[in-house]
Amino acid sequence: MKRVFALPILITTILAAADRVAYIGTYTKPGGSKGIYRVQLKESTGELSEPTLAAESENPSFLATSKGGKFLYAVNEVRNGDVSAFSIGADGKLQLLNKVKSKGDAPCHLNFDKTGKWIAVANYSSGTAAILPVGPDGKLGEAVATVQHKGKSVNPARQEGPHAHSVNFSADNKFLFVADLGLDEIKIYSFDAKTGAITEKSVLELPKGGGPRHLALGKDGLTYVLNEMGSSVSVFRWKGEPSAKPITTVSAIPADFKGNTSGAEVVLHPKGSLLLSSNRGHDSISIYRASTLTGGLQLLGQQPLGGKVPRGFVLSPEANVLVAGAQNSDQVVSFKVDVAGGKLTPAGKPVNVGSPVCIRFVK
Repeated sequence: MKRVFALPILITTILAAADRVAYIGTYTKPGGSKGIYRVQLKESTGELSEPTLAAESENPSFLATSKGGKFLYAVNEVRNGDVSAFSIGADGKLQLLNKVKSKGDAPCHLNFDKTGKWIAVANYSSGTAAILPVGPDGKLGEAVATVQHKGKSVNPARQEGPHAHSVNFSADNKFLFVADLGLDEIKIYSFDAKTGAITEKSVLELPKGGGPRHLALGKDGLTYVLNEMGSSVSVFRWKGEPSAKPITTVSAIPADFKGNTSGAEVVLHPKGSLLLSSNRGHDSISIYRASTLTGGLQLLGQQPLGGKVPRGFVLSPEANVLVAGAQNSDQVVSFKVDVAGGKLTPAGKPVNVGSPVCIRFVK
C-alpha cells in the first residue's frame, strides 16, 4: 500500500525548519519588559513573528545558547549579579534550572568555550571575569576561576577603574579574551579546558580613551575590537605575542556627524569579508569591507536602524538576515544582508519588545 501522506509531511517538516527561533535579552522595568522573549524568523523573507514571553528574569541583558539547543544562559545585570541557567522546552518556554553568582557587579556578557563545558562571564562594574562549569544537565556550578582587573585610563568619568565588558574564547580554545573598557586593553588569558583555569598571558593595547567593548574573532589571528567610547573599530593580528598594537583603527561614523555616539556590537560575517557594528546616537549599523590578507578595514557606510539606540544584533543561522534591537524604541528589526554589495535592506516590520539588548538564535 502506498504511503500517500509521506511527501506532504516531509514538505511540511522542511518548511517548518525554515523558521528560526531566537531569544531576546532585555532590561526589565515595571510596565516594560518582564524578562526573556522568544521570536521566530522566516529566513527567506526576514519577517519576524510577534514576540512572546519565554521566562521572567531580572535584567537578563545578555544571553548564550548551548550547541545542542537544549539550554539557554543569561546574565542578571544587577549588583552582586547572577548567571541564570534555563532549559528550553518543546513549546519554546524557558524553565529556570539554577542561578550562580557571577563573581562581580553588573555582569554584562557571557560566552561558551568550544567544548560547551565552561562559560566565561564579564562583570562591568567590578572589573572582574569568571569561569563557570556547565553540567550535563545544563545546571551551572560555582566559579572555578576569577580574575580582578586593576588600573584606569584617561577618561575620569568612564575609565576611573576597570570595566570588563566582554569575554571571547579563541578558535583553538586555548585562550580567553577579556575586553576592558576602563583600561583600554584586551587582556588575554591562557585557558585550560580540563580545569577551567586561566592565567594572564598577553595584552592588546587600544587607543587611549577608546573604551574597548566587544570583539569579533576572524581567521589567522585577526581580531576586530569595537571601541565603545571612540565609536571605532581596531584591527589586530594576534599570534601569541606578549603585547600588540592595532594594525588600523577605523571610525564607525561619518566625519561630519556632530552628535554624541557610542558603539555597542560588532559582528564578522562567516565569509570574513564583511564586518558590521552598531552605533548608538547615530542610530545605525556600520558596514565595512574587511581584508583577511592585510587586516585592512574600509568603511562602506551606514544603514539607519529605523529605531533609537541600537544595542546587540546577530546574523541568522544562514547569515542572510541581520536582526537588531533598538533599546529606546522598544523594537526589534531585521535586514536582508547583501555580502557582495556590502548592503543591508530593511525586511519585514519591526516587532515590539521592551528594552531589547541581546538576540541569540537557538543553535
